[in-house]
Amino acid sequence: MIQSSIRKCLTSIKPNNIIGRSKVNIININNNNRNIRYFASNSSSSSNNNNNNNNNSNGGEISMCNNNINSNNNNSNNNKEKDNLIRVLEDDKLRSISTTGLVDTLYKKSNQSELPLENPISSIQQTTGGSSLMELSEQYTDPLLDPVVKVFSVLTSPNYFIPWQMKPQREVTGSGFIISGKRILTNAHVVADQTLVMVTKFGNPNKFPAKLVSSAHDYDLAMLTVEDDEFWEGLIPLELGDLPDLQDTITVVGFPTGGSNICVTQGVVSRIDLQPYAHSETRSLSIQIDAAINPGNSGGPALKDGKVVGIAFQNLTGASSVGFIIPTPVIRRFIRDIELNGKFTGVPMLGIVSQNLDSMPKEYFKIPTDSSITGVVVNELHPFSAAKGLIQVKDIITHINGVSVADDGSIAFRRRERISFGYLFSNHFIGDQIDLTVLRNGERLNVRVPLVSQFSVVPFQMYDSRPSYFVYSGLVFVPITYPFLQELSDDLAVTYRRVYERIEKITSEDFQVVILSQVLFDKTNHGYSNLSLTEVKRVNDIPVKNLKHLVHLIESNQNPYLVITLEHENFIILKKDEADQANLRVMKQHAIPYLKSEDLRLSSNNNNSNLNVNFNNNDNEVNNNNNNDSEVNNNNNNNNGNKTIF
Repeated sequence: MIQSSIRKCLTSIKPNNIIGRSKVNIININNNNRNIRYFASNSSSSSNNNNNNNNNSNGGEISMCNNNINSNNNNSNNNKEKDNLIRVLEDDKLRSISTTGLVDTLYKKSNQSELPLENPISSIQQTTGGSSLMELSEQYTDPLLDPVVKVFSVLTSPNYFIPWQMKPQREVTGSGFIISGKRILTNAHVVADQTLVMVTKFGNPNKFPAKLVSSAHDYDLAMLTVEDDEFWEGLIPLELGDLPDLQDTITVVGFPTGGSNICVTQGVVSRIDLQPYAHSETRSLSIQIDAAINPGNSGGPALKDGKVVGIAFQNLTGASSVGFIIPTPVIRRFIRDIELNGKFTGVPMLGIVSQNLDSMPKEYFKIPTDSSITGVVVNELHPFSAAKGLIQVKDIITHINGVSVADDGSIAFRRRERISFGYLFSNHFIGDQIDLTVLRNGERLNVRVPLVSQFSVVPFQMYDSRPSYFVYSGLVFVPITYPFLQELSDDLAVTYRRVYERIEKITSEDFQVVILSQVLFDKTNHGYSNLSLTEVKRVNDIPVKNLKHLVHLIESNQNPYLVITLEHENFIILKKDEADQANLRVMKQHAIPYLKSEDLRLSSNNNNSNLNVNFNNNDNEVNNNNNNDSEVNNNNNNNNGNKTIF
């Protein structure tokens, strides 16, 4: 904070008070035999004038510099004033700069070279308008702050209840930092559903258009790049470090709310564990720190010994000073996936639902009471899991890749720390082989199971995509997703999801639960309005697999009547000719551009319903409401007891 405050003083002093001053004072602060010099020009040559500056608009910061910088060049006076400079606590107690940790954090010891004794403020007179411009010397460039950028995003999310429309756009800001290869890392929630992304460098007011390279919404990470070569001039990429230890001091850098300048805060590592990521619901490795992480910090680097050890991304709602950062093992996995495949390919799964063994009698599984065998019991297999045929229900998984699994599902993790066994899959990709040791009827077996892609009946996140829909005779059909449930009710979304998110419902890789979301009134359907928000079971007695299949069944119907069977055996019966005529009326009345979403139009061979209707859409207004995307909402977390899906 001392270093930052002095730097603010240098840049906050009015140019008119500096122009024409030739005397430069040098303040030496000795820190562990390393000389760090700060320079400032006085706006007054007397201590009385310095005290009067306390009433200036720049207040405390300028007055702190002025009250501690004496214009007298006497060496003894300078040494006294040096002691006054480091009064930074509210109780006005002296504190050594070495104890703040900022110098050690922001500057490597090897880089603590002595700066030249010259004025860093170069004043440039400009005749236009009679104004003066002040520039900071390049010797004050900071190799750890310069790579931190501010991200400006314009986000436009779809309306899942009215899927042919978009919600009003909103503007959000976040942070990011530069890594090798002219790449910028930030959080995915900073650029999710983006229509425009721009970045600015620290100390540079110019905004540069940025391009999204790839997003990993599961890990809440995104990679950007800037095509303008001017942006990269003079920037040194930050390096990724290792996983920090407990009680290590972490410095978080970013552009949080409360101001426009860069902000530096510190905290210690409180916990390292698997935590749910608020942006995606994925449980992944996370570091808890006690530094303040506020909206705008998202995407900023967390530094230790000059290297990045994490990315700030969320905090805990209702808690004080509980922030979370994404650790470097997750970051490296994201980068490696892009380098190998050109994009993020997703988080793999083993496809096994397990339950802790700690409360079950081991004799039931033919495990001797005096045995040291521990593990978790398999109670369900995902339909797409490669473990089918290799693993059976009630098998005991004792080891994963040679690592012993405890009865509570934890594994050893660095000294006396323990962590969930799901951590063992965090660095793997889809198709990687996992070695499992299982106990079946008292017999030990070794099997090798490949990881497969994740599949969910009710997808949790649908970022950077448009929702699928189909409108027929005023009946709006959509696949059920978690964003759609949130449109209906945030409070009931979790409950509704549990109803539909059942593994036994899955019949194929493209399976979807299709519902009648709403009824747009027309003379052909006015009696069916009470049947909205119900699941579609069959069309003309043919079971519906997904929305695409429903569209095919309706459009290929050659019968004079169309019979749609909903849950609880409710029927919707339409005359085909009247329903086809109703489509034009409904499109015009409700300003629907297409009866089908873009993905269905591209996959359909029938273009009869691809009718375009011209209308004015005023969905491009800017909404300046604050969007707190970095808070964790614990109400959205699924509570599955002691069951674990991996």
